[in-house]
Amino acid sequence: MDEKRIEENLNRLKELIPVNYQLKESLKKRFKRNRWKKIGVAIIAAAAILLMVFSFGIKNLQDNLITKVNAEELKIINQISFISLGNINAGKIAEYNGTIYIPLYDKGIYKYDNKGFKKIIDKTSGEVGISPDGTKLVFTTRTSDGKNAIYIKDLKTGKETKIIESKDRDTYYSDPGFSPDGNKVIYTEQIIVPRETHGFEVKESNINAIDLKSLKVTKLADGSCGSFVKTEDAIVFERDNKIIYKNLKDGSEKIIDEGKNPSVSPNGYYIAYEKYEPKKEKVEDMNVTVSMNNIWIADAASFTTKKQVTLNVPKRIPPEVLKEKIQNYVTSSLYTYYWPVWSSDSKSIFVLKNLNEDIRGNTMQLMKIELSREELTPEEVVKKFLQAIIVRDEDFARVLMKNPPQMMTMSNPHPVAYEILGSGTEDGKPYVDASLTYGYIMNGYCSVNKSRYYLSPDSNGYIIDSIKDLGTVEFIEKNGTFYKIENNVETKLFDSGEIPKEILPDNLNTHSTTLTYSPKTNTIFFTMQTNDRSQSRIISYDISHRAFKLIDSLENTIIPDIKVDSSGKYLAVLAYNDTSQQSNTYVYNLKTGEREDLRSRFEDTKIEEISPQFWQQDKLIFQISLKEGFLYYVYDPYKGQVLIP
Repeated sequence: MDEKRIEENLNRLKELIPVNYQLKESLKKRFKRNRWKKIGVAIIAAAAILLMVFSFGIKNLQDNLITKVNAEELKIINQISFISLGNINAGKIAEYNGTIYIPLYDKGIYKYDNKGFKKIIDKTSGEVGISPDGTKLVFTTRTSDGKNAIYIKDLKTGKETKIIESKDRDTYYSDPGFSPDGNKVIYTEQIIVPRETHGFEVKESNINAIDLKSLKVTKLADGSCGSFVKTEDAIVFERDNKIIYKNLKDGSEKIIDEGKNPSVSPNGYYIAYEKYEPKKEKVEDMNVTVSMNNIWIADAASFTTKKQVTLNVPKRIPPEVLKEKIQNYVTSSLYTYYWPVWSSDSKSIFVLKNLNEDIRGNTMQLMKIELSREELTPEEVVKKFLQAIIVRDEDFARVLMKNPPQMMTMSNPHPVAYEILGSGTEDGKPYVDASLTYGYIMNGYCSVNKSRYYLSPDSNGYIIDSIKDLGTVEFIEKNGTFYKIENNVETKLFDSGEIPKEILPDNLNTHSTTLTYSPKTNTIFFTMQTNDRSQSRIISYDISHRAFKLIDSLENTIIPDIKVDSSGKYLAVLAYNDTSQQSNTYVYNLKTGEREDLRSRFEDTKIEEISPQFWQQDKLIFQISLKEGFLYYVYDPYKGQVLIP
């Protein structure tokens, strides 16, 4: 056996394990110095219900009325990676009613909502938790003299209060979270000291709870990453790579599964956690061992079932390794998922997702996994599949398709919109017809590909078995002439000389920069720009009626990309202004001519770039770029609302 090769690869795997950078930096500094009846009865019942509402709150009452199902019965109905942080390291996040709080290593804690991305806490932190009513944050940080502390921030007043500070620099705090009633904070306390030779060791790791009124600290268990279980006098935590449930009344413990970083849903029903499993496979006579990382969920109290909710794949083996003809090879999964956190409504899990890629370096994203008791219909499966292809969420696309190909996405031409065209059965097998629109940036080309997706029953409802091509229609501009290509037949639509002069820019030296097509209205949309970039025109051409229409005229602006929604009623435009040196995303109501400037929705956010990504049928998914990373947003033109995915 090639023992040396295995050892080298195992050492490389260690480098991929997410690091608590706050702890690492603190330890590094120390090393240098030291070497979360009837009428009467009805009236009484109504009074009791009202008392419950006002005593426990409407949300708690709703939680208690929700029919509980086992973890294995939950269906994965959507998954999207909507924040990309590049090489910036993020910590454990918190969420409440659509607002997400993200700790960025060495930068502070940020708030991400429909108004933008804004720093709200300057102190560095690796983890943040939120109170059940959404009014307070709890987080760990370092003091000026190198000790560790836990703070609470009141989101209404902005006041920050320190609730505990370590006695010395050997004591570290992590994993803070509120109790279900909001009166206590649970956290991990570890004593970490340098070894005589090198590195550090954890001498003690306790899960404690601090009463927020008396500030009295109570030890709950040996371990780390603890969470209270709502309606139960119990906690769930990690010890020795095991997920453990502890009854605080009698002290009994039960192992739920192997794993780490458990998170209990706010309603107390489920646990989400990370799990590593070795997977062995044969690749060209080479024995490959993959450390496969995935997110799992389990029942919090009944311990009856558990379910894997991500579908990771191995990293691709480099060609040079295959050429070496070695016997044994150790590698990791393509992604590392860690720090799962439940949404405040217990319907979704937020997970940090790291792409382990050797060429471009690691890339961190925040991913949302939506769960439901309801199965996905065939139409919904195809919608989610096309969305995953467009946003390049290949891991989720694989969940929705049998025997998926190794490569599922492409850069250019890239998909920019999809539409469900219809559904039915063929030889007893359900199918869904859909179109996928492709385009180029700064290129007069667009295509619409129609496909039939055949499906069969699956644990999530349905899964795609195969895809049948139903044909492609292409639109292209060549030397000022616009063509339609279908069934390999090229048909001339018009040339630039046929465009009314009052629509064209004043300068006759013009060229087309981009185009797109609406199958619903049989209309193409394109831009004409002067060679000196002083004028740009956005124009539509109704193919059926051979009619041109001016949509807008922009000065000193380049338009590299336009996208039309599935109804043909709204057009998204990416515009770069030479004067302001900034990008804008405009959405046009093609009936009224009204224009919405999406950049203006983020007055308190320092946007570097903003661009439309794709139409999710009638909703626009767009992206804003900041120095901290890339964020996705959703714009609903019918309601005029900006939302986070």
